Amino acid sequence: MAPYISRDRASIFVLLASLVLPLILLDYFSSALFASAKFPKSKDADLLEFALNLEYLEAEFFLFGALGHGLDVAAPNLTGGGPPPIGAKKVELDSLTNDVILQFAFQEVGHLSLLRGF
Repeated sequence: MAPYISRDRASIFVLLASLVLPLILLDYFSSALFASAKFPKSKDADLLEFALNLEYLEAEFFLFGALGHGLDVAAPNLTGGGPPPIGAKKVELDSLTNDVILQFAFQEVGHLSLLRGF
């Protein structure tokens, strides 16, 4: 007589196998796939530009969430004359959460000031 496996255990096994099997296959085939790929050479300036863009995104996100406006009002010297974001709104938060989000926003403005050299 074959051992009994419950339906729950079988479904968990199938779920785990479906999560692990693609990772094993990707690891097996990745060396062949990426060996022929040509990656562009990145420069340090490109990496810093990416970090700067990410800081702009974070600053706008947190400023709009806490204050309802972005860098064009909070720190116009950091915007560089770009267009204002469209569609962002202030979030209705309790005072503690709003203060935490505002502190994140000020931190991101500080990061931008540091990266831009102002």
